[in-house]
Amino acid sequence: MNEENYEKQEELPQNSSETPETQPPREPAKDIFRKSRLSYFTLFLLLILWPVSSIVFVGNPAESLKLLSVSLIYLVYLPTMVIQWLIFVLIYLTTYREQTGLADIGFRKIRLIDFFWAIAFLLFSNLALSLLALLLKTINLEIPGEVELILPKTMTERILWVFLSITAGVCEESAFRGYLITRIKIFGKTKNWIVPVIIASFAFGSGHAYQGLGGFILISIYGAMFALLFLRTKTLWPCIIAHFFQDFSALFFPYQR
Repeated sequence: MNEENYEKQEELPQNSSETPETQPPREPAKDIFRKSRLSYFTLFLLLILWPVSSIVFVGNPAESLKLLSVSLIYLVYLPTMVIQWLIFVLIYLTTYREQTGLADIGFRKIRLIDFFWAIAFLLFSNLALSLLALLLKTINLEIPGEVELILPKTMTERILWVFLSITAGVCEESAFRGYLITRIKIFGKTKNWIVPVIIASFAFGSGHAYQGLGGFILISIYGAMFALLFLRTKTLWPCIIAHFFQDFSALFFPYQR
């Protein structure tokens, strides 16, 4: 494979039932894909700056969360949305400079089946993660209870939470599934998706350092599940839909004052 380009994907036979929407994540032709400085900067941001800033900013997860008041929680939502949408804009500009566009990282035509994939994924993943959480608890890696401090309590916070859920679904899936996985594969010249999925999942999990080591492990594995869903469906929409509903469901969690 040429260092500067993806391998050119074989054309489908005329009688193939596969369509552009069902093909695997594409590997752009040599005369289309172009690496740019933005490509390297975006990878550096997602692989280095994101994990480091998350860990440094949080420090001691439990103690940091205990310092949060209702007003501070409210202030967390807007900065998070602004930062994540800025990252999405960066990814859009990067794919534009790479001459591939967002379609190359999984933004294809949304289909009804994408919703069914999302629902099936949520049912399976939540069961698997519940069992994993119990296993982590047996080895003293339980997720700190303080995590509930960031959940919405007032009506204003609940409304903002809906937009935050949409933001997380679109922006995080674009960054850690659509862009990071596909670009690690080309820049690392790996022959399969295993290494890209592992690296991207750890980067994703590091953004949840406030949940402690147990949370980091749990979210990293959850990120790997999302990656497999992306690679299986060849589109980001099931991931985005599932991610949104996962976060949105927090509105219905009972909160103990």
